[in-house]
Amino acid sequence: YHAEEAQALVWELKYYGNKRAAALAGEILSEELLAIASEELGRPLLVPVPMHKTRRRERGHNQTELLCESALGFSELSSKAYDYAPHALTRIKHTPEQQKLDRTTRLKNVAGSMQVENPELVEGRVCVVVDDVTTTGATLNEAERALKAAGARRVHTLALAQS
Repeated sequence: YHAEEAQALVWELKYYGNKRAAALAGEILSEELLAIASEELGRPLLVPVPMHKTRRRERGHNQTELLCESALGFSELSSKAYDYAPHALTRIKHTPEQQKLDRTTRLKNVAGSMQVENPELVEGRVCVVVDDVTTTGATLNEAERALKAAGARRVHTLALAQS
């Protein structure tokens, strides 16, 4: 993430919803998504990290949804390999942005912040959660916790960049 190119790509996607950045990021992730799908039986469920409705209103988009949609659109194989569930997870707690927080605070910040609205959607399924950037893994761990609590059989996590 600290490479200038990676940071620029993430910022364009995250803060501006740039379609060209989303397309490039989708191309990068599509190969990894296909590799995960090829190792699983059935069609995994692709789940973007949710954004609280307040933050979504502020930004006007959820960058992880753009990322997932671009990855699925990049390769016809990806769209045939996955079921896409952009609203499988819900952010039920509005939390401060993680970017400038230390590890302990990040873990406390996101604890209990997500839930599955419709457990029947994820029960017994393999889920792949996608985020734009991971630092401590707190957000992805919380997403995994919520999906497993709702009955997901297995949860893979994938981020475009690591900080």
